[in-house]
Amino acid sequence: MDETGNRPPAGILLLDNHWITKSALRNALTAADGLEIVGEVADPDEAAAVLASGLAPDIVVFTEANDPTIVLNRIAEGSPAWPVRAVMIGGKGIPAALALRCAAVGSLPWTTSEQEFVSAVRLVAAGHSISSRPRDDDGPQVGRPEVVHNGFALTSRECDVLLLLAKGYTNAEISAGLGLGESTVKSHVQNLLNKLGARNRVSAAIYAYETGLMRPDGAVRFSA
Repeated sequence: MDETGNRPPAGILLLDNHWITKSALRNALTAADGLEIVGEVADPDEAAAVLASGLAPDIVVFTEANDPTIVLNRIAEGSPAWPVRAVMIGGKGIPAALALRCAAVGSLPWTTSEQEFVSAVRLVAAGHSISSRPRDDDGPQVGRPEVVHNGFALTSRECDVLLLLAKGYTNAEISAGLGLGESTVKSHVQNLLNKLGARNRVSAAIYAYETGLMRPDGAVRFSA
């Protein structure tokens, strides 16, 4: 946090060599609170060079235009001390064996909405992994978090709060992690408790694990 007690925005290194997708990602990220693009590169070698030069972003965001194995291996080689946190959009996602060597990763389908993409970047930048899973014909809406209870669907922001609540974060810590005011966090907590019919935060956390939204290994599960 800075001298005023505010948490600095999460720094993002944007990796993509297609101007259309890079522009779309840039627009979504620059419009979001608590996020800041600190560098843009076109390929894995350039990303490795930038990190080796001393740039220390909180997260790397890239698409299936680049092979995730090449991207993450080159980053690790160029800056071995940097805790690799990355979000990939499209393709088959980041291989599980490779993800285990990273501090936090997220793999999202192209059908992910802008709000969900931004939420995923925030969560991975904060050190929480996100996994996607196949969808069957009767499954939930593509790209949406699987949080529906008694007909009430949680918003993406309420999902963010629930996931951090399930990890034992206090309102103050959730506020800092998501870049929200504490009063806003309290409002989200109360709303999600009401929607889930949960008596307290412990009940809500249990719900997150029992429904599989939060896995025992700490990864967050999104539909794909």
